Parts: sequence; C-alpha cells; structure tokens
Amino acid sequence: MSEDDLIAALLEGARAAGATLTGGAVRLGPGDDAALLAPPAGHELAWTVDDHIEGIHFRRAWGLEAIGRKAAGAALSDLAAMGATPLGALLALHLPAELLSDSAGVARLARGFGRTLAEAGCPLAGGNVARHPHGLSLSTSALGAVPEGRALRRDAARPGDLLLVGGRLGQARLELAWLESGRAGPTDLTDALLAPTPRFDLVPALRALSRAACLDLSDGLARDLPRLLRASGVAAVVDSGALPLPDEALAARLGVDPREAAWLGGEDYALLVAAPSPVEGFVEIGRVVAGSPGQVTLEGPLAGRSLGPGFDHVAS
Repeated sequence: MSEDDLIAALLEGARAAGATLTGGAVRLGPGDDAALLAPPAGHELAWTVDDHIEGIHFRRAWGLEAIGRKAAGAALSDLAAMGATPLGALLALHLPAELLSDSAGVARLARGFGRTLAEAGCPLAGGNVARHPHGLSLSTSALGAVPEGRALRRDAARPGDLLLVGGRLGQARLELAWLESGRAGPTDLTDALLAPTPRFDLVPALRALSRAACLDLSDGLARDLPRLLRASGVAAVVDSGALPLPDEALAARLGVDPREAAWLGGEDYALLVAAPSPVEGFVEIGRVVAGSPGQVTLEGPLAGRSLGPGFDHVAS
C-alpha cells in the first residue's frame, strides 16, 4: 500500500467501528497538517500519551483488532482518572513490512481502535503512519476537558480519607498468564486484558465530591498506590481481605492466589481513589494515614507476605 492507501484503510476501519472523525470539540479532523479543536469554555485540557509496543505490551497473535482496542483503552483510561471528558485522540502507527501490504489487517487494527473510541464518544482527530523495521507499535495521544479547578489529581489525599477502588483487580494479570501458558479457553477470558474499559461511568460521582485524589491502576495496586501516596505526602493501611478479586475459578486453574493477583495486578485500568467519604460504584479497601510518604501497611490475608512491587515498565 501507498501511504495514502494505508491512511484510507485506517480511517475506514475506524469509521466502520463507529468512530467519528469530527464533531464535538474537533472542528477539523484527519486530512490536514493538524487537527483543530475548540475546547469548552471554563474547562482545562487534560492531555496524555500512551505507547503499545509489540513484544512488550502485546503479542500480535492476540489479534489485531484486540490490539487496537487495548491501545485505545489504555490511553483513554488516563483521561478518566483525571475526571476528564474525551475530546479527541491521535494515533501514531508504526508498521512492519508485512502489515504494509495487508489492508485487511490494518482495517482490523483500526476497527478495534475505533470501537473503543466510539464507546467513549471520542473522535479520531488524526495521526501519523510510518514503516518500522522491528515490529508493530501504536502511540496514542488523547485530549480531554475537565471543569477548571476540578481535575482529579494524585496530590489531594489527606489522612483519614478512605481508599476506594472502582473496578476489578487482577483479572488482566490472570488472563495474560492464561494466554502466555498457551492453553485454549473461552474468548471471554480475554475481555479485561484485550478490551479494557476506561471508567468514564464513574467520573460523575467523583466530580460531585468536594475533594478526591485519583489514578488509574495500569501497573497494579502494589506499584500505583505508593505513587498516589507519595504525591500527597501520606501513607496508607490496606485490608487485603477487602480487595475486589478476579475470577477465582480461573485463578485456581492457574494455581494463583487471587488476592496476590489483585494486589500485584497490572493493566486493570480500575480507578484508585482517596476520598473523605464512600462513593457509589467503589469498594473500600483501606484508609489514608499520616506516615512516611508512599508507605503501605498490608493487613488481612496478605499481611507479612513478600510479594514484590508490581510491574515496572523499564526494568529488564
């Protein structure tokens, strides 16, 4: 395919999945040197970028449509964690030689990406394509809007706050283990890993709070919770018996403790919140306390276990 053919296949695939190219804040979408957006009055812009690289974040054998869904969901989840409404997304796509001649494969990739955008009401405002000698990668930049002064930042936690989780923990970790084991299984086993759902449904309840700290759990509770605590200069006590668990039957088939999977997690894209009161749609897992910034005390079934710090993107 030529570059123009490739772009046409991408845009058609995204449209087929229900994604729009203009509308809302996007006044000018793909086809010019840059997109034009008009953010709502009285709002701040939330802007994030997320990379998905073959062999690091996904295997091509998982399916191109699933890879597209996964990449879009990961980027949009960052906007949900800030309490933002999506305005538009850009996709920088790097393709190996074999995909440059596979218009059907490129369309499947775009359908997955576009489907997740459509579900979030986020237009595909543009992007870039390039040949890559070492595999497939997707870089997604997403732009959102949040009412001025109401962004859900990590530095707003205070001693006495409740620690809350919106979403299931550890399911993506189990599904990755299942896929990597090479065992066949029902296709619905991979929904959490390959079709993550940004939790925009939980944002209205969080915006109604007078104060809340928030982040999305992309690297697992064990690694992400200390990040929120350090940003706020506080510590926490977590009841490991209260963690929302993954599929316990799948955990048993893999020989994995579901509570360990919930604690270590990774790519759950649930929302972790510190707030002064309970919030509908969230499960209470602990409390914020004064102490050494970032320190976590585990109580309950996991107390005293050596479980490690969770996933690190740059560790070998």
